[in-house]
Amino acid sequence: MENKYLNTYCNPIPLPDYPIGRLCIKKWREYKCDYRETADPSVIYENGVWYLYPSCGMAYYSEDFKTWKHKRLETYDIGYAPTVVKHNGKFYLTAYDAGLYVGNTPLGAFEYLGCFKTVMGEEIKVGDPMLFSDNGRLYLYNGCGKEIRCAELDSNNPTQLITENMLMIEMNTKEHIWERMGEWNQDPTYSWIEGAWMYKRNDTYYLTYSAPGTEWISYGMGAYKGKSPMGPWEYMKTSPFLLSKTGLVRGTGHGSIVDGPNGTVWAFYTLCVCYGGAFERRIGFDPIGFDENGDIIPTSASEIPSFAPGVIKEPWLNNKTDLLPLTQGMSAKASSCAEGRDELYAVDDSMKTWWQPRDDDKEPTLSVYLAGEPFDIYTARIIWRDVGLDYAKGLLPEPIGYVIEAKCKDSEWECVLDKSDNCEDMLIDYVYLKQVKATEVRIRITKKPSKTKIGLISFSVFGKSEY
Repeated sequence: MENKYLNTYCNPIPLPDYPIGRLCIKKWREYKCDYRETADPSVIYENGVWYLYPSCGMAYYSEDFKTWKHKRLETYDIGYAPTVVKHNGKFYLTAYDAGLYVGNTPLGAFEYLGCFKTVMGEEIKVGDPMLFSDNGRLYLYNGCGKEIRCAELDSNNPTQLITENMLMIEMNTKEHIWERMGEWNQDPTYSWIEGAWMYKRNDTYYLTYSAPGTEWISYGMGAYKGKSPMGPWEYMKTSPFLLSKTGLVRGTGHGSIVDGPNGTVWAFYTLCVCYGGAFERRIGFDPIGFDENGDIIPTSASEIPSFAPGVIKEPWLNNKTDLLPLTQGMSAKASSCAEGRDELYAVDDSMKTWWQPRDDDKEPTLSVYLAGEPFDIYTARIIWRDVGLDYAKGLLPEPIGYVIEAKCKDSEWECVLDKSDNCEDMLIDYVYLKQVKATEVRIRITKKPSKTKIGLISFSVFGKSEY
Protein backbone atom coordinates (compact mmCIF):
# COMPACT_ATOMS: atom_id res chain seq x y z
CA MET A 1 0.00 0.00 0.00
CA GLU A 2 1.33 3.45 -0.91
CA ASN A 3 2.45 5.64 1.97
CA LYS A 4 0.21 8.71 1.82
CA TYR A 5 2.52 10.68 4.11
CA LEU A 6 5.41 11.02 1.65
CA ASN A 7 4.94 14.82 1.45
CA THR A 8 5.74 15.39 5.12
CA TYR A 9 8.66 16.72 7.11
CA CYS A 10 9.49 16.50 10.80
CA ASN A 11 11.53 18.69 13.13
CA PRO A 12 14.41 19.00 13.77
CA ILE A 13 15.42 19.44 10.11
CA PRO A 14 17.34 16.40 8.79
CA LEU A 15 20.36 18.13 7.25
CA PRO A 16 23.30 16.19 5.78
CA ASP A 17 26.90 16.96 6.74
CA TYR A 18 26.20 18.62 10.09
CA PRO A 19 29.24 20.80 10.88
CA ILE A 20 31.36 20.99 14.00
CA GLY A 21 30.37 23.62 16.54
CA ARG A 22 32.41 26.78 16.06
CA LEU A 23 33.31 27.02 19.73
CA CYS A 24 34.63 23.45 19.79
CA ILE A 25 37.40 24.65 17.50
CA LYS A 26 38.29 27.41 19.95
CA LYS A 27 37.93 25.13 23.00
CA TRP A 28 35.63 27.69 24.59
CA ARG A 29 35.20 27.87 28.36
CA GLU A 30 31.98 25.79 28.35
CA TYR A 31 33.54 23.14 26.12
CA LYS A 32 32.78 19.60 27.35
CA CYS A 33 33.31 17.60 24.19
CA ASP A 34 33.28 18.13 20.45
CA TYR A 35 29.74 18.45 19.12
CA ARG A 36 28.02 19.39 15.90
CA GLU A 37 25.92 22.50 15.48
CA THR A 38 23.63 24.47 13.19
CA ALA A 39 21.62 27.47 14.35
CA ASP A 40 20.43 31.01 13.57
CA PRO A 41 18.77 30.12 10.24
CA SER A 42 18.48 32.84 7.62
CA VAL A 43 16.24 31.65 4.78
CA ILE A 44 15.19 33.01 1.40
CA TYR A 45 12.73 31.52 -1.10
CA GLU A 46 13.87 32.20 -4.65
CA ASN A 47 12.35 30.79 -7.84
CA GLY A 48 10.81 27.81 -6.08
CA VAL A 49 13.95 26.90 -4.14
CA TRP A 50 14.53 27.34 -0.40
CA TYR A 51 18.01 28.51 0.59
CA LEU A 52 19.07 28.06 4.19
CA TYR A 53 22.12 29.84 5.65
CA PRO A 54 22.80 28.62 9.19
CA SER A 55 25.64 29.37 11.54
CA CYS A 56 28.60 27.04 10.95
CA GLY A 57 27.68 25.19 7.76
CA MET A 58 26.57 27.40 4.86
CA ALA A 59 24.58 26.53 2.90
CA TYR A 60 21.63 24.19 2.30
CA TYR A 61 18.93 24.26 -0.34
CA SER A 62 15.72 22.36 -1.08
CA GLU A 63 13.17 22.27 -3.87
CA ASP A 64 10.57 20.26 -1.97
CA PHE A 65 11.13 21.38 1.63
CA LYS A 66 11.75 17.77 2.63
CA THR A 67 15.16 16.85 1.25
CA TRP A 68 17.96 19.32 1.87
CA LYS A 69 21.27 19.32 0.02
CA HIS A 70 24.48 20.77 1.34
CA LYS A 71 26.47 23.28 -0.71
CA ARG A 72 29.81 24.21 0.79
CA LEU A 73 30.15 27.89 -0.07
CA GLU A 74 33.50 29.44 -0.81
CA THR A 75 32.75 31.63 2.20
CA TYR A 76 31.82 28.53 4.20
CA ASP A 77 31.82 29.91 7.73
CA ILE A 78 32.18 33.66 8.04
CA GLY A 79 30.73 33.81 11.55
CA TYR A 80 27.65 33.26 13.63
CA ALA A 81 24.21 34.44 12.46
CA PRO A 82 24.72 34.77 8.69
CA THR A 83 22.10 36.58 6.62
CA VAL A 84 21.49 36.87 2.88
CA VAL A 85 19.26 39.31 1.00
CA LYS A 86 18.46 39.85 -2.66
CA HIS A 87 18.88 43.52 -3.55
CA ASN A 88 18.97 45.08 -7.02
CA GLY A 89 19.59 41.68 -8.62
CA LYS A 90 22.55 40.80 -6.36
CA PHE A 91 22.76 38.63 -3.26
CA TYR A 92 24.44 40.21 -0.24
CA LEU A 93 25.83 38.13 2.62
CA THR A 94 27.06 39.11 6.05
CA ALA A 95 27.37 37.64 9.56
CA TYR A 96 28.45 38.59 13.07
CA ASP A 97 31.53 40.88 12.76
CA ALA A 98 32.04 39.66 9.17
CA GLY A 99 31.76 42.63 6.84
CA LEU A 100 29.83 42.35 3.57
CA TYR A 101 30.00 39.90 0.64
CA VAL A 102 28.21 39.91 -2.72
CA GLY A 103 27.32 37.22 -5.26
CA ASN A 104 25.27 36.82 -8.43
CA THR A 105 23.33 33.76 -7.22
CA PRO A 106 22.02 32.58 -3.83
CA LEU A 107 24.90 30.09 -3.59
CA GLY A 108 27.64 32.44 -4.71
CA ALA A 109 30.50 32.55 -5.30
CA PHE A 110 30.61 35.50 -2.89
CA GLU A 111 33.16 38.29 -3.17
CA TYR A 112 34.25 40.28 -0.13
CA LEU A 113 33.34 43.98 -0.36
CA GLY A 114 34.76 45.17 2.94
CA CYS A 115 33.72 46.27 6.43
CA PHE A 116 30.68 48.40 7.13
CA LYS A 117 31.51 52.08 7.56
CA THR A 118 29.74 54.77 9.54
CA VAL A 119 28.58 58.04 7.97
CA MET A 120 31.95 59.43 9.09
CA GLY A 121 33.82 56.66 7.25
CA GLU A 122 34.90 54.70 10.33
CA GLU A 123 34.88 50.89 10.12
CA ILE A 124 32.42 49.16 12.45
CA LYS A 125 31.50 45.59 13.31
CA VAL A 126 27.92 44.56 14.03
CA GLY A 127 26.42 41.65 15.97
CA ASP A 128 23.64 39.40 14.64
CA PRO A 129 23.07 41.42 11.46
CA MET A 130 20.04 41.23 9.18
CA LEU A 131 19.86 42.81 5.72
CA PHE A 132 16.47 44.00 4.45
CA SER A 133 15.66 45.32 0.98
CA ASP A 134 12.55 47.46 0.59
CA ASN A 135 11.46 49.62 -2.35
CA GLY A 136 15.02 49.90 -3.66
CA ARG A 137 16.46 50.82 -0.24
CA LEU A 138 18.67 48.62 1.92
CA TYR A 139 18.72 48.41 5.73
CA LEU A 140 21.05 46.82 8.27
CA TYR A 141 19.48 45.59 11.52
CA ASN A 142 21.89 44.51 14.25
CA GLY A 143 22.26 43.89 17.94
CA CYS A 144 23.29 41.15 20.34
CA GLY A 145 22.84 42.09 23.98
CA LYS A 146 20.52 44.72 25.39
CA GLU A 147 19.23 46.38 22.21
CA ILE A 148 18.51 46.17 18.49
CA ARG A 149 19.65 48.95 16.15
CA CYS A 150 19.19 49.80 12.47
CA ALA A 151 20.93 51.91 9.85
CA GLU A 152 20.13 52.55 6.22
CA LEU A 153 22.87 51.58 3.77
CA ASP A 154 23.87 53.21 0.52
CA SER A 155 21.93 51.16 -2.02
CA ASN A 156 24.75 51.35 -4.58
CA ASN A 157 27.62 51.11 -2.08
CA PRO A 158 26.14 48.89 0.65
CA THR A 159 29.10 48.79 3.00
CA GLN A 160 28.43 52.51 3.62
CA LEU A 161 25.93 53.60 6.29
CA ILE A 162 24.03 56.72 5.25
CA THR A 163 22.27 57.14 8.61
CA GLU A 164 23.38 56.67 12.18
CA ASN A 165 23.02 53.18 13.61
CA MET A 166 19.86 54.10 15.49
CA LEU A 167 18.20 52.42 18.45
CA MET A 168 15.07 50.47 17.53
CA ILE A 169 14.16 48.43 20.62
CA GLU A 170 15.63 47.63 24.05
CA MET A 171 15.25 44.73 26.43
CA ASN A 172 12.26 45.20 28.72
CA THR A 173 12.32 42.65 31.53
CA LYS A 174 9.96 44.76 33.65
CA GLU A 175 7.00 44.43 31.28
CA HIS A 176 7.96 41.41 29.15
CA ILE A 177 8.33 38.47 31.50
CA TRP A 178 9.35 36.12 28.67
CA GLU A 179 12.49 38.22 28.10
CA ARG A 180 13.79 37.53 31.62
CA MET A 181 16.89 35.38 31.92
CA GLY A 182 16.73 31.70 32.91
CA GLU A 183 15.01 28.43 32.05
CA TRP A 184 11.79 29.73 33.59
CA ASN A 185 12.44 33.48 33.22
CA GLN A 186 13.22 33.66 36.91
CA ASP A 187 15.78 36.49 36.75
CA PRO A 188 14.01 39.85 36.23
CA THR A 189 17.24 41.86 36.24
CA TYR A 190 18.68 40.82 32.91
CA SER A 191 18.06 39.55 29.39
CA TRP A 192 19.86 38.99 26.12
CA ILE A 193 17.99 40.15 23.02
CA GLU A 194 19.36 39.25 19.62
CA GLY A 195 18.60 37.72 16.24
CA ALA A 196 16.74 40.62 14.62
CA TRP A 197 14.71 39.85 11.50
CA MET A 198 12.55 42.18 9.41
CA TYR A 199 9.41 40.85 7.72
CA LYS A 200 6.96 42.95 5.71
CA ARG A 201 3.32 41.99 5.24
CA ASN A 202 1.16 44.40 3.23
CA ASP A 203 1.94 47.81 4.78
CA THR A 204 3.12 46.50 8.16
CA TYR A 205 6.74 45.88 9.17
CA TYR A 206 7.50 43.24 11.79
CA LEU A 207 10.81 43.61 13.62
CA THR A 208 11.24 40.21 15.24
CA TYR A 209 13.85 39.39 17.85
CA SER A 210 14.72 36.66 20.36
CA ALA A 211 15.26 36.47 24.13
CA PRO A 212 16.49 35.65 26.77
CA GLY A 213 19.36 33.52 25.41
CA THR A 214 20.02 30.60 23.09
CA GLU A 215 20.99 28.23 25.93
CA TRP A 216 17.59 28.40 27.66
CA ILE A 217 14.40 26.40 26.97
CA SER A 218 12.63 29.74 27.44
CA TYR A 219 14.27 31.11 24.28
CA GLY A 220 11.54 32.43 21.99
CA MET A 221 10.68 34.98 19.32
CA GLY A 222 8.73 38.21 19.77
CA ALA A 223 8.09 41.22 17.56
CA TYR A 224 7.39 44.94 17.30
CA LYS A 225 5.20 46.38 14.55
CA GLY A 226 5.54 49.60 12.58
CA LYS A 227 4.62 51.35 9.34
CA SER A 228 8.17 51.98 8.17
CA PRO A 229 11.42 49.97 8.26
CA MET A 230 12.82 52.15 11.04
CA GLY A 231 9.69 52.60 13.14
CA PRO A 232 8.29 54.03 15.31
CA TRP A 233 7.53 50.68 16.90
CA GLU A 234 4.62 49.21 18.83
CA TYR A 235 5.13 46.05 20.86
CA MET A 236 3.19 43.15 19.35
CA LYS A 237 0.84 41.96 22.10
CA THR A 238 0.99 38.30 21.02
CA SER A 239 4.73 38.15 21.76
CA PRO A 240 6.34 35.75 22.15
CA PHE A 241 4.69 34.32 19.08
CA LEU A 242 6.98 31.28 19.03
CA LEU A 243 7.84 29.49 22.26
CA SER A 244 8.31 25.81 23.19
CA LYS A 245 9.63 24.67 26.56
CA THR A 246 9.07 20.92 26.42
CA GLY A 247 9.90 17.95 24.23
CA LEU A 248 12.65 17.43 21.69
CA VAL A 249 11.99 20.75 19.93
CA ARG A 250 12.38 23.47 22.54
CA GLY A 251 14.18 26.75 23.08
CA THR A 252 12.88 28.02 19.74
CA GLY A 253 14.40 31.40 18.95
CA HIS A 254 16.75 33.30 16.60
CA GLY A 255 15.24 32.63 13.23
CA SER A 256 13.67 34.13 10.13
CA ILE A 257 10.21 34.56 8.62
CA VAL A 258 9.77 33.76 4.94
CA ASP A 259 6.92 33.80 2.43
CA GLY A 260 6.37 30.43 0.78
CA PRO A 261 4.07 29.01 -1.92
CA ASN A 262 0.28 29.38 -1.91
CA GLY A 263 0.31 32.34 0.46
CA THR A 264 2.05 30.44 3.25
CA VAL A 265 4.37 32.11 5.76
CA TRP A 266 7.08 30.12 7.55
CA ALA A 267 9.15 30.66 10.68
CA PHE A 268 12.57 29.00 10.81
CA TYR A 269 14.16 28.85 14.25
CA THR A 270 16.99 27.57 16.40
CA LEU A 271 16.34 24.86 18.99
CA CYS A 272 18.60 23.88 21.84
CA VAL A 273 20.44 20.66 22.65
CA CYS A 274 23.11 22.13 24.94
CA TYR A 275 24.71 18.89 26.10
CA GLY A 276 28.22 19.55 24.83
CA GLY A 277 27.94 23.29 25.46
CA ALA A 278 25.52 26.20 25.42
CA PHE A 279 25.82 26.58 21.66
CA GLU A 280 25.00 22.99 20.68
CA ARG A 281 21.82 23.53 18.63
CA ARG A 282 19.63 22.34 15.77
CA ILE A 283 17.06 23.94 13.40
CA GLY A 284 13.31 23.62 12.91
CA PHE A 285 10.51 25.34 11.00
CA ASP A 286 6.73 25.74 11.12
CA PRO A 287 4.01 27.84 9.48
CA ILE A 288 2.73 30.98 11.16
CA GLY A 289 -0.48 32.98 10.73
CA PHE A 290 -1.91 36.39 11.54
CA ASP A 291 -5.01 37.40 13.51
CA GLU A 292 -7.55 40.14 12.73
CA ASN A 293 -5.26 42.77 14.30
CA GLY A 294 -2.35 41.79 12.08
CA ASP A 295 -0.52 40.21 15.02
CA ILE A 296 1.31 36.92 14.59
CA ILE A 297 -0.73 34.11 16.13
CA PRO A 298 1.20 32.49 19.01
CA THR A 299 2.31 28.94 18.31
CA SER A 300 4.59 26.26 19.66
CA ALA A 301 7.02 24.28 17.55
CA SER A 302 5.92 20.97 16.07
CA GLU A 303 7.73 17.68 16.58
CA ILE A 304 5.30 15.39 14.82
CA PRO A 305 5.13 14.98 11.03
CA SER A 306 3.61 17.93 9.17
CA PHE A 307 2.77 18.47 5.52
CA ALA A 308 5.32 20.38 3.45
CA PRO A 309 4.55 23.80 1.91
CA GLY A 310 2.20 23.60 -1.04
CA VAL A 311 0.53 20.36 0.06
CA ILE A 312 -2.11 21.95 2.29
CA LYS A 313 -3.90 24.95 0.79
CA GLU A 314 -6.69 26.42 2.93
CA PRO A 315 -6.49 26.55 5.87
CA TRP A 316 -2.77 26.07 5.30
CA LEU A 317 -1.86 26.85 8.90
CA ASN A 318 -3.29 23.43 9.89
CA ASN A 319 -0.51 21.49 8.18
CA LYS A 320 0.07 18.92 10.93
CA THR A 321 -0.79 15.32 10.12
CA ASP A 322 -2.80 12.92 12.27
CA LEU A 323 0.31 10.80 12.86
CA LEU A 324 1.47 10.35 16.45
CA PRO A 325 4.78 9.19 17.99
CA LEU A 326 4.16 5.55 18.86
CA THR A 327 7.47 4.73 20.54
CA GLN A 328 7.75 7.61 23.00
CA GLY A 329 7.64 6.38 26.60
CA MET A 330 7.01 2.78 25.55
CA SER A 331 8.83 -0.31 26.74
CA ALA A 332 12.18 -0.73 24.96
CA LYS A 333 14.65 -3.61 24.91
CA ALA A 334 18.20 -3.44 23.60
CA SER A 335 20.72 -6.07 22.57
CA SER A 336 23.15 -4.43 25.00
CA CYS A 337 23.65 -1.19 26.93
CA ALA A 338 26.79 0.68 27.87
CA GLU A 339 26.95 1.60 31.54
CA GLY A 340 24.50 4.40 32.30
CA ARG A 341 23.12 4.48 28.73
CA ASP A 342 20.00 2.36 29.04
CA GLU A 343 17.53 1.70 26.23
CA LEU A 344 14.83 3.88 27.81
CA TYR A 345 16.89 6.95 26.86
CA ALA A 346 16.08 6.38 23.17
CA VAL A 347 12.35 6.85 23.82
CA ASP A 348 12.30 9.41 26.66
CA ASP A 349 11.70 12.57 24.57
CA SER A 350 14.94 14.27 25.60
CA MET A 351 17.79 15.63 23.47
CA LYS A 352 20.28 15.26 26.35
CA THR A 353 20.08 11.50 26.85
CA TRP A 354 20.80 8.57 24.58
CA TRP A 355 20.96 4.79 24.38
CA GLN A 356 24.45 3.46 23.73
CA PRO A 357 25.25 -0.20 23.04
CA ARG A 358 28.36 -1.89 24.41
CA ASP A 359 31.49 -1.64 22.32
CA ASP A 360 31.52 -5.41 21.67
CA ASP A 361 27.94 -5.49 20.35
CA LYS A 362 28.46 -6.35 16.68
CA GLU A 363 24.89 -5.57 15.53
CA PRO A 364 23.19 -3.31 18.10
CA THR A 365 19.42 -3.65 18.11
CA LEU A 366 16.71 -1.70 19.88
CA SER A 367 13.14 -3.02 19.97
CA VAL A 368 10.11 -1.03 21.13
CA TYR A 369 6.79 -2.59 22.07
CA LEU A 370 3.90 -0.44 20.83
CA ALA A 371 0.68 -2.03 22.08
CA GLY A 372 -1.50 -5.10 22.02
CA GLU A 373 -3.61 -3.78 19.15
CA PRO A 374 -1.79 -3.01 15.88
CA PHE A 375 -0.92 0.45 14.59
CA ASP A 376 -0.43 1.53 11.00
CA ILE A 377 3.11 2.89 10.78
CA TYR A 378 4.22 5.43 8.16
CA THR A 379 7.38 7.38 9.02
CA ALA A 380 10.27 7.46 11.49
CA ARG A 381 12.76 9.98 12.89
CA ILE A 382 16.20 8.93 14.07
CA ILE A 383 18.44 11.31 16.02
CA TRP A 384 22.02 10.15 16.59
CA ARG A 385 24.66 11.25 19.09
CA ASP A 386 28.36 11.30 18.16
CA VAL A 387 29.98 9.72 21.21
CA GLY A 388 33.72 10.38 21.48
CA LEU A 389 33.80 12.93 18.67
CA ASP A 390 37.21 14.62 18.56
CA TYR A 391 38.17 16.49 15.42
CA ALA A 392 41.71 17.20 16.61
CA LYS A 393 42.37 13.47 16.96
CA GLY A 394 40.68 12.56 13.69
CA LEU A 395 37.65 10.98 15.39
CA LEU A 396 35.17 12.27 12.83
CA PRO A 397 31.51 11.59 12.00
CA GLU A 398 30.67 8.79 9.58
CA PRO A 399 27.49 7.48 7.91
CA ILE A 400 25.54 4.93 9.94
CA GLY A 401 23.82 1.97 8.30
CA TYR A 402 20.59 0.65 9.78
CA VAL A 403 17.42 -1.31 9.10
CA ILE A 404 13.96 -0.67 10.57
CA GLU A 405 11.73 -3.69 10.99
CA ALA A 406 8.22 -4.26 12.27
CA LYS A 407 6.07 -7.15 13.40
CA CYS A 408 2.43 -7.60 14.28
CA LYS A 409 1.80 -9.76 17.35
CA ASP A 410 3.21 -13.25 16.65
CA SER A 411 4.22 -12.63 13.04
CA GLU A 412 7.80 -12.60 11.75
CA TRP A 413 9.87 -9.42 11.56
CA GLU A 414 9.38 -7.55 8.27
CA CYS A 415 11.75 -4.93 6.84
CA VAL A 416 10.02 -1.57 6.40
CA LEU A 417 13.19 0.44 5.61
CA ASP A 418 16.63 -0.72 4.51
CA LYS A 419 19.46 1.78 4.89
CA SER A 420 22.06 -0.85 5.67
CA ASP A 421 24.37 0.49 2.97
CA ASN A 422 23.79 4.13 3.84
CA CYS A 423 26.63 6.36 2.62
CA GLU A 424 25.26 9.74 3.71
CA ASP A 425 26.13 11.33 7.05
CA MET A 426 22.76 12.21 8.62
CA LEU A 427 22.93 13.27 12.25
CA ILE A 428 19.13 13.50 12.09
CA ASP A 429 17.15 11.35 9.67
CA TYR A 430 13.45 11.46 8.78
CA VAL A 431 12.39 8.50 6.67
CA TYR A 432 9.29 7.05 5.01
CA LEU A 433 8.41 3.47 5.88
CA LYS A 434 6.63 0.67 4.08
CA GLN A 435 3.11 0.88 5.48
CA VAL A 436 2.32 -2.15 7.62
CA LYS A 437 0.44 -2.92 10.81
CA ALA A 438 2.70 -3.34 13.81
CA THR A 439 2.66 -3.99 17.51
CA GLU A 440 6.47 -3.86 17.78
CA VAL A 441 9.23 -2.08 15.88
CA ARG A 442 12.99 -2.29 16.01
CA ILE A 443 16.08 -0.65 14.59
CA ARG A 444 19.13 -2.77 13.77
CA ILE A 445 22.42 -0.96 13.31
CA THR A 446 24.25 -2.69 10.50
CA LYS A 447 27.15 -0.29 9.94
CA LYS A 448 28.79 1.36 12.91
CA PRO A 449 31.22 4.28 12.69
CA SER A 450 34.85 3.21 12.95
CA LYS A 451 36.12 6.33 14.73
CA THR A 452 33.36 7.17 17.22
CA LYS A 453 30.75 5.28 19.20
CA ILE A 454 27.04 5.14 18.47
CA GLY A 455 24.50 6.99 20.54
CA LEU A 456 20.78 6.96 19.73
CA ILE A 457 19.09 10.03 21.17
CA SER A 458 15.66 9.30 19.76
CA PHE A 459 13.98 6.50 17.83
CA SER A 460 10.50 7.76 16.92
CA VAL A 461 8.12 5.78 14.76
CA PHE A 462 5.00 7.67 13.68
CA GLY A 463 1.65 6.16 12.88
CA LYS A 464 -1.94 5.82 14.04
CA SER A 465 -4.57 3.30 15.06
CA GLU A 466 -7.67 2.57 13.02
CA TYR A 467 -9.21 0.75 16.00
